[in-house]
Amino acid sequence: MLERWRRLRRELGWHQRSWRRQLLGERTEPSEWQGLAAYRGLVQQAWRQAPLHPEVVADVWSGGQFRSTAGLPAFFNPSQREREGSSHHYGHDIQLKRHAELPLVGRPLPFLLEHGLKVSEEAQFETPRPWARGGYLCMGPLRARWLQERYGCAAQAIGPWILYARPLLEDAELAERRQQLGKTLLVVLAHSWDRVQRHSDDQACIAAVEALSQRQGYRSVIWLRHWQDPPALPLPPSWIVACNGHRSNPWFLDSLRTLLELSDGLASNAFGTHLGYAVALDKSIHWLHQQAQQDLSALTAEQAAREAAEWQERERLSTALQQLLQQADSASEPTGRLRELLEPYWGFTHHRDPQALRHLLSQPLA
Repeated sequence: MLERWRRLRRELGWHQRSWRRQLLGERTEPSEWQGLAAYRGLVQQAWRQAPLHPEVVADVWSGGQFRSTAGLPAFFNPSQREREGSSHHYGHDIQLKRHAELPLVGRPLPFLLEHGLKVSEEAQFETPRPWARGGYLCMGPLRARWLQERYGCAAQAIGPWILYARPLLEDAELAERRQQLGKTLLVVLAHSWDRVQRHSDDQACIAAVEALSQRQGYRSVIWLRHWQDPPALPLPPSWIVACNGHRSNPWFLDSLRTLLELSDGLASNAFGTHLGYAVALDKSIHWLHQQAQQDLSALTAEQAAREAAEWQERERLSTALQQLLQQADSASEPTGRLRELLEPYWGFTHHRDPQALRHLLSQPLA
């Protein structure tokens, strides 16, 4: 009941702002433009440091200022660009509008943007909304089909979100950084989200990455820290620590795209969104065998059952992925069979060019 009240209040607030814009002739929300600029300043400062230290502060822009995430709900996102709050996560709305050459702030999208990876049919997301005439936009065709079958509404696959992001550094700067770093490995481990807690043996993972780097000839290692991860780990002093900031950072995916553009390979122990992003950008894939542990004790029985099914399916896909890597001539090179395995979930072949995406996003609101 409380969640329904909060959702109703958000909807009412959105309508009030919409009516005000119509009455006053406003086409944009100044506060949202200010937020975009403020977050851009954060990522710009992180990426301009020398030596490289791209650790974006995980603060949230709210009420015209940055504030700590301490004490805030796990899925808190104060942005008001879209009707559905979760459509702002990781800047997905911004990435799409920019790619389609549409105003970044103003007319909301007539879609629900599924911001994460779901590999099981039981997995939940936002329920359909009357205003979402276009239904859902998600990465892969399998998820789109499941949403259509469950809700009887439209759902379209548009491919990996990372392909709509843009590096924060110009081509010349990227080339210079790559020359400085040499062959580079990006490390992304399983991380917690909301009330789902995931933990890895950090020491074992660090040792595995060190051995992998020596074996594969990586000169630099970038350790990507999730904003909920501990800020300090006993990493080798030569390793670079990165963080893309809070999920409400609209340039989050741009930061991740920049890290991937600087890297030659990705090492992970998690079948997560980042895995398909690396394959989409033709990076070498390395699997770390230090299995993460998942704690679902903070969830209701129904929620825990859904998350357990999702985790089980990810484990199955992880096993299939490892087998493909072992069968490849080089365990670090993605193969056509690897793309085939991931295609239903990431939809590599469903990426839209700017014109096609603009036509899709310009559907009239209900």
